[in-house]
Amino acid sequence: MCGIAGYIASQVADQTPLKKMTDAIIHRGPDGEGQYYAPDFALGHRRLAIVDLSEAAAQPMHYLDRYVITYNGEVYNHPELREELTRRGYTFNSESDTEVILASYDCWGVDCLNKFNGMWAFVLYDKQEQQYFIARDRFGKKPLYYTHTADHFVFCSEVKGIYASGLVEKAPNISYLKNYLENVPNEYDADTAFANIYRFPFAHYFLGSKEQLLNQPQFTRYWELTTNTSKERFCPNKAKEYAQQYYDLLADAVKLRLRADVKVGSALSGGLDSSSIVYLVNQQLKAQGKADLQETFSSVYKSDGTQDCDESHFIDLLAKELKVNSNQIEPQEQDVPAEHQKVIWAMENPPESTCMSGWHTFMKVKQEGVKVTLDGQGADEQLAGYLPFIASYLTSISLFDLYKEFFYFLKIPGAKKTLLLSFLMANFKYIFGNKAYQALFKRLKGRQPPAELNLELKAATEKGLITLIHYSDHGSMAHSIESRMPFMDYRLVEFLAQVPACYKMHNGWTKYLARLAFDKKLPDEITWRKDKMGWPIPEEHWFRGNLKDWFISTTEQSSLLKEINPNSNIIKEIESKESITKIVRKLNVSAFNENFF
Repeated sequence: MCGIAGYIASQVADQTPLKKMTDAIIHRGPDGEGQYYAPDFALGHRRLAIVDLSEAAAQPMHYLDRYVITYNGEVYNHPELREELTRRGYTFNSESDTEVILASYDCWGVDCLNKFNGMWAFVLYDKQEQQYFIARDRFGKKPLYYTHTADHFVFCSEVKGIYASGLVEKAPNISYLKNYLENVPNEYDADTAFANIYRFPFAHYFLGSKEQLLNQPQFTRYWELTTNTSKERFCPNKAKEYAQQYYDLLADAVKLRLRADVKVGSALSGGLDSSSIVYLVNQQLKAQGKADLQETFSSVYKSDGTQDCDESHFIDLLAKELKVNSNQIEPQEQDVPAEHQKVIWAMENPPESTCMSGWHTFMKVKQEGVKVTLDGQGADEQLAGYLPFIASYLTSISLFDLYKEFFYFLKIPGAKKTLLLSFLMANFKYIFGNKAYQALFKRLKGRQPPAELNLELKAATEKGLITLIHYSDHGSMAHSIESRMPFMDYRLVEFLAQVPACYKMHNGWTKYLARLAFDKKLPDEITWRKDKMGWPIPEEHWFRGNLKDWFISTTEQSSLLKEINPNSNIIKEIESKESITKIVRKLNVSAFNENFF
């Protein structure tokens, strides 16, 4: 895990821009840095040493006197690939996965990407063919930003590195920020909050010459998720089979992601997903006789007015059950103004919240000297963990099951409003037919009918989840921590996309398959928990309480916010029942403006 930077130009006359770029992302790699200069390109690297801590694994790395690469990520199955390549006659000078990537490209060309299990963003140059190979992992877990003109192509793991080069004019993307404030979805694999700076698309690669990069680079997709949309009736025996397959795949994903030459911990929120990861890590460490070394990290809220966001009961319950070392931190109200600035600097694109829970968790991880965490992102999007998925589920099942599930889902806290609307929509579809159902939504401007559940989950994985992955990477790397996500193992994702919808929600339970898989392994209070919190933050208490004056002052002083949202009345909004999430976006834009422009 590292940070990468560089630029391709008609001529590299000055080495200063690259050094400034790598200095700007030192937090992504405090263990070392390297630069490589050629007549028309420069590659830079910041190193966070995780696998092979020796200098033999330093970057930019050269191979066969033909290739040079700067790479950020982890290919977890590199030992198996190394064995296969060795049988084919390749030799290695290090134990790093970087060298395996180079040998894999020499052996299989661009098809090597389909052999990798992990996360990556890299730029590789082939001296013999005089072409660049640039690629990003299947889900965009590792970031890669770029900008290009006829004179240069500049890239970096973070936008601040591109700005540090001095080769790019600073300017906000007003259209993106307006959409953000209005809650209009942005294309998370394309535009950014910065004018003329883009995300290299996930699951794509570029292979071509310097001239192609400097003009209009074309990206090729190498992987796409396919889904099963067939309708099935629930079968208990099949459910057990699917649950066992799910458990086995997740267990192997955890096993792969424990590969490291440094200490590994786990983020624990108290929910089913993170608890499942902690349980599987515990099983692996027990088998190695190292269970006493297991560390978990959590944000908790025990102060007056914040207890509604506290999950320490579930965190303590699991820690006691598995006998793990539970490290807890409580974000303090008085620290929010200063920490919020740091969060926005790290996230770059304004997030959906203040991110205080995740931010403080990674602060605690760093304080305890842990470099790698296994985290629970991705399960909700694949296993239907959010209440809005109920609409897609109810329109994906038979009329008989529809009425049965309706009464089961009524028992979920907070589901009634979503459920009633979903139930009415599903009944309309069955009574009047799909044609009338589609016509209804054409009349409801701005609304789309819910898709079949697995299609809805695919969209959530490829769009909304990309945002959460962005938060996880930027938030963890700001503290020089590598965040690994077992639920994003592509084998598990592909498997779950083929599991019929009736096994993901059943008898009023979201994530039914995951609950069945961990039944009697985790405490029932966690496995069969009805409420869902998802690392909540007491923003309502903070910003309508003691931090209200600071909130109003900060947002009212923002020239960028006034330009984007001239009719905004912050005082009225903060004192009304306006959604706190919507108002926090304005605070984030204010901090974004202060940090970058």
